Amino acid sequence: MTKLLCISLLVFSQWAGAFSDLGHKMVAAAAWPQLTPFAKQSVERLLGAGEENFIKASVWADRIKSNEDFNYLKPLHYVNMPKAARTYVKSRDCKRNKCVVEAIKDFSRIARSGSEKEQTLALRMLIHLIADVHQPLHAGLYEDRGGNWYEIKYQGKSVTLHKFWDNHLVKRFDSDVLPGAEKIRANSNNVSGTNPVVWAEESHGITVNSVYLAQENKALNDEYLLMADGIMQQQLNRASQRLAMWLNTLW
Repeated sequence: MTKLLCISLLVFSQWAGAFSDLGHKMVAAAAWPQLTPFAKQSVERLLGAGEENFIKASVWADRIKSNEDFNYLKPLHYVNMPKAARTYVKSRDCKRNKCVVEAIKDFSRIARSGSEKEQTLALRMLIHLIADVHQPLHAGLYEDRGGNWYEIKYQGKSVTLHKFWDNHLVKRFDSDVLPGAEKIRANSNNVSGTNPVVWAEESHGITVNSVYLAQENKALNDEYLLMADGIMQQQLNRASQRLAMWLNTLW
């Protein structure tokens, strides 16, 4: 296998997993009513009027992943940290500022001061990345590329741990966007923490302490599924509230 192919497979193994369309859309739909009138005005100036355009923007960053012009965005959906890490260290975990933590900071600056085209791209990325960092394995382990190299069994089939948390758990929460968003809002708790570093450390802690209770190549048991369902509801709630809070203070 050539060195170039090895590198390509390594990049793809991480890029292949992104918080499912369903999860991103539910987070955006739950965040929309929490935006202030001024934030909505700023969002609509860039994305077009209405909730539908806001929800659609939440998945733009995944829709363009096959476009080579946007390859530079690929490493920005996640931050991998060593298993033993308890805190985010930029010099270790985010080489050349290419990770979700620094991307949220950078795109926030661009959304305030860039050209209209740059602001639009930045806003689309922020809506997406603030959800991504709340999927625990987007702040997962460096050792297995955020669970992409760790397989478990679910419903009789082998699936990566990353894909299970990205997709299957979201569908277990709800299979439709707007009912799912209503469920998020109905079960919401007050959320603190307005710093993407805190969000990443929080997700990494969940990964280390809870996500890897799943045994490799073994079927997930009911106890694990109950625990994971609770975490998914919690993280969708946190993501929607923090997305709204972030945008409300952005402009």
